[in-house]
Amino acid sequence: MLREMIPSRALLPLVFLSALLAARPGWGQDAGKIAEILRKAAEAKEETGPKTPSKTRTVEEESLPIFLLRDQARIPARPAFETISVRTRYGILKIPREQLISVRFAPRIDPALEKKTAALVERLGSSAAPEREAAADAMVNLGEPALAILKRLAQGAGEETRPGILEVVSRIEKTGKKKSRGAGKYNGAMDEIHTELMTFRGEILTEGFPLKTRYGELLIKAVDLESIRFKADGRTNRVVHVAPSFQPSGTWLDTRMDVGKNKLLTIKSSGETSIGSWSLAANPDGTNRYSTFKSNQGFPMLSLVGKIGKSGKPFKAGKKYRLRSRATGRLYLAIQPFDYEPAGVDGQYRSVITITDGP
Repeated sequence: MLREMIPSRALLPLVFLSALLAARPGWGQDAGKIAEILRKAAEAKEETGPKTPSKTRTVEEESLPIFLLRDQARIPARPAFETISVRTRYGILKIPREQLISVRFAPRIDPALEKKTAALVERLGSSAAPEREAAADAMVNLGEPALAILKRLAQGAGEETRPGILEVVSRIEKTGKKKSRGAGKYNGAMDEIHTELMTFRGEILTEGFPLKTRYGELLIKAVDLESIRFKADGRTNRVVHVAPSFQPSGTWLDTRMDVGKNKLLTIKSSGETSIGSWSLAANPDGTNRYSTFKSNQGFPMLSLVGKIGKSGKPFKAGKKYRLRSRATGRLYLAIQPFDYEPAGVDGQYRSVITITDGP
């Protein structure tokens, strides 16, 4: 009997999420909605009987976008929206979902949470000690989402309540440090949007994001989101063709891909370049046939080279390059010229570029 009352392991994460959201009324998730989804999933499981999770489903779920909530819950789901609206200093943009790599949300203030916090602050001025202690404990339970509200209210509070507010702030911050994920947490003043072509900051105007999960549909509010990862492991792929006209001594090919610090950059290249008058052919690793010639930058002639940022230090990309980036900036590629006849090169190299978080 007891065994039948325990939910399956597949449902435990969402059961925990439902209980957690129900205990934090200041956050905008609909705990009742999630509970209903869980109930329907349990009924469906009873009707169909236990099934062994298929490898196909596992792979599919791993490739889904990940919605990371501020309570550290992670929801893999299929977006039910096509664009995200963003207000920038240049105007309002509508970004197609397919071009999004990741989004990081600046902390937001939930109106309902603000109202609840203000009411609890008023109770801190009570003449009864039990009332003040209960109000303080209730605010601590609101957690980090209430910090910005409390700090603002402390600035305009009187001498009677300001010390109590600051004490609550201190308690929340100490608790938050223990639960924090560390340096990956984003606390910028503006939302950060990373697309295949560029990274910029602005204000995301979309208030909620409709999602489709294997258990049903959800509406996640922006106030509850810390980030969205649309591509697995932050992965970005692009294919570019580097022609001999792009040379370090002349122009570099702008790959239109931005490399972040500590990102894993992989460049796999193929193709051939040749110089007919010298009966010479080379692949992206270049040629050492005329190794006695001193090539500019010290790279093999006709080799594929790259750099991060316009003033970045060039490196040999060759047929295969894989290294974690220490710099941040735009990725450029070029072909190391054949010093004695730089204009007589034919052919091109095809490069598949991947930028990922790792490992």
